[in-house]
Amino acid sequence: MRRISGLCGAFLIALLATSCGGGDSTGIGGGGGGGGGGGGGGGGGCPANTFCMTAATFSPSARTVTAGATVTWTNDSGTPHNVMWDNGAAASAGAGDGTGNIDTFSSGSHTRVFTAPGTYNFHCSIHGTPTSGMRGSVTVQ
Repeated sequence: MRRISGLCGAFLIALLATSCGGGDSTGIGGGGGGGGGGGGGGGGGCPANTFCMTAATFSPSARTVTAGATVTWTNDSGTPHNVMWDNGAAASAGAGDGTGNIDTFSSGSHTRVFTAPGTYNFHCSIHGTPTSGMRGSVTVQ
């Protein structure tokens, strides 16, 4: 009985090690497997033409788009943010679902379509200024 108990324990340990990434696909190799997903670096998890808002940054902080492209600001952080343009030219360059600044929001997305080439700097007035903190830019080519 003691031998059966020992074999069951060894089997259970082997089964757990394989299901936690300790074996290869055959269940007999040493493989290193496992590991987690990890976060995206440098805006890797943020879709093209999108600025993702974290607790205190725009990610990425700069995007280059073609004229007529839709640019999206997405806030899934739960932290209130806004998008304030550093110059008046951005208000006339943006169309889409509205022009001008994007009012404070804690979740969801807002878009702008940029039709005029140029570089448009913006910041979150809650967490930054035009020269420091939470800020970014859109370059339209």
